[in-house]
This record gives sequence, structure tokens and C-alpha cells, in this order.
Amino acid sequence: MNEGGVAIDRQPRTAPSQVLGVDVGGANLKSVLIGEESTPILSCDSFFPMWRQPDQLADQLKADWETLLGRRTCGSVDAVAVTMTGELADCFKNRRHGVTHIVDHVRRAVSDALPGTSLGFYSTAGSFVSAQEAEHHVDGLAASNWHALATWIGSCISPNGLLIDIGSTTTDIIPLQNGEVITSSKTDHQRLRDGSLVYVGCRRTPVCSLVDSLVFEGKRIPVMNELFATVDDARLILGTQAEAPDDCDSADGRPRDRESAHRRLAKMIGLDPNEMSHASASNAAKQVLHAARERITSSVTGWIERQQPLHEDFTLVLSGHGQELVADTFASLQNSSLPKLDLRKMIGSEASRAAPAVAVAKQWIALRCSIQ
Repeated sequence: MNEGGVAIDRQPRTAPSQVLGVDVGGANLKSVLIGEESTPILSCDSFFPMWRQPDQLADQLKADWETLLGRRTCGSVDAVAVTMTGELADCFKNRRHGVTHIVDHVRRAVSDALPGTSLGFYSTAGSFVSAQEAEHHVDGLAASNWHALATWIGSCISPNGLLIDIGSTTTDIIPLQNGEVITSSKTDHQRLRDGSLVYVGCRRTPVCSLVDSLVFEGKRIPVMNELFATVDDARLILGTQAEAPDDCDSADGRPRDRESAHRRLAKMIGLDPNEMSHASASNAAKQVLHAARERITSSVTGWIERQQPLHEDFTLVLSGHGQELVADTFASLQNSSLPKLDLRKMIGSEASRAAPAVAVAKQWIALRCSIQ
């Protein structure tokens, strides 16, 4: 099959012994190593604020792959399959700039760390593009990880239903029918319009983008429109997110623990931490999470209504690492008895967190790609 002049050989071949799947995000890099079906999926996830250090991307990828490949027991890497969303980072002046930068750095990393290995970039056209041809397929490569994930889910796991993937920054809500992605929207702008992209995640979403005010001591207090706290702080306070004192990727650059989260959330309404009791902090955190859930619920409900009458095997497929944000949603849905499938139980929690990287590697294997 040819995509815009790109020669892609999809003739049956011997399946690659191992494929490295890579998801280049704007804040995190995720890589997985996939071999035979019976082989456990190995994954590596690193925090990488693209907007601060875009020129270090190749070096970080090589370091991640060295860590990941050091854990394998056998086999060689025959291909690297890549998807991305990192082109949205502020350091890039537009999508083309971001896509070409990412492609160049991935190409350099592969050349240095895995010379001679096949390399392909996933496009929302459902195929792979070579590094040499990437500049001609910018719109298809940009923000393509949701499509890779949904295509794999639809073809291999649940042909009919709704994929709900909650990450650090966004939630993807993708309708599936007869194994196909049925939203015609491809770009972020189009997906925001149709509700298949909700800019609410389980970690990076600012509190002030979720609520205009918080009820404190019986009175509704406007929140400060500053990045003082994020939804991650609400989850830390309520214990739905494990503390990580060594991780300082927070609104104020201080540890991700309950004490620091309490301070950050209190600041949203102009208080020092000693002026907000633990009970009040928990109450405020619940308000924040309720607002986040409402945003996601609205789109989930809308897509279920649009797919009426539902196919008899319609399934809600959960992915990502913020799944508790939809727990209440399912309980309150009119069709609350709909079958639910948790990807974590199928491929493990770490691999589910890197699900788009898993999907793009699986897609490469399924297509038996050799990009020429």
C-alpha cells in the first residue's frame, strides 16, 4: 500500500523478534519492548518536559532505551515504531516545527543506539511513514497516539464500544464500531470540537481550570487564577495517588506528598496551610475531583448517546493511569451495566500507562511493516 507516495511493504513476513514502541509526549516519554505474545511487555517511562529541553530529546531516548534493553533476556530489536503528541510543546512555533524536531531526534537516537533498525512513525491514516517522508505527513503524524491506541483496541480487544484513556494531561474518548475508529476528527482542534478529546488529566490539569471557586467553611470562595495547584494535589490529599516525595514535578516544584499538596491547594484560596484543616483540605480536594469527573462524564455520556442503539457487545475499555476519575461516572450512567474492560488487567499497570506505545508496536507487528 502507498500512502502519499510512501512505499510501505505489508506483505506477510516473519514476525519481528522484538519491536520497540515509543510514545513521545510533551511531558513524558514512554517506551515498551514487545516480543512474542507470551513474552511479558517491558516498559520504561521518564518525565521529560519537552518545553524546557527539546534539544536533549535524543539523549533522553537513548538513556531510556539503554535502561529498557538492559532488562531483556533475549532477542534483538528489529524495529522501532513511534507515535507522538509532544509537537504541541511551547518550544515549537507550530506543528510542523514540532513534528520535524521529534522525528529528527528519534532518528538520531535510533542511529546511535540501534543502528540498522527499521524505523517508522505512525500516522492517523492507519499506516507508518518513514523519517525521510515525515515532513510531507505532518498533520497525520501530529498527536497520533490516540489513533494508534484506538485502532489496536478496536482490532484486537473490543470491536464495539468506547475507549476511555486517561493520562496525565488529557482524556481520549474514542468510539469504536466493527473494529474501526468512527470519529472522523483527526486533529486536536477537530477532536476538541466533537468531544473525543477532553483536556482534563489525572496529574497536570490546573485546579483553576476546573473550578471557579471552592466552598470553604460554608462559604464559596473564588479561586486564584494561578498555577498554584493541580488535580494531582487533590488526588494526593485523598490518597487516590501514591505519594512520591522524590518527585518534584508539581505546581511549585516541591515534593509530591500530602503535606505539600495541602499547602498548594490552600494557596488556591489565599490561605497558608495552617489556616486550612485536613478535613477542609479533603473537602476542597473532593470538589476539584468532582469537577474533573464531570468534564469527562459529559463527553462519555454524549458519545454513548450518539451510538444508540448500542451494539450487543458494546464495551467500555479503560486505559491510562487516572481511571478512578471515571469510577463514579460508570455508576451514574443510565447504562451502568455496560461491560467494562480494564486494560491494566490485560497487559499490566505499567504497560497500560504506556498503552499508546504498546499499541504502536502491536500495530507494526500486525502490519509486518518494512518502510522503504
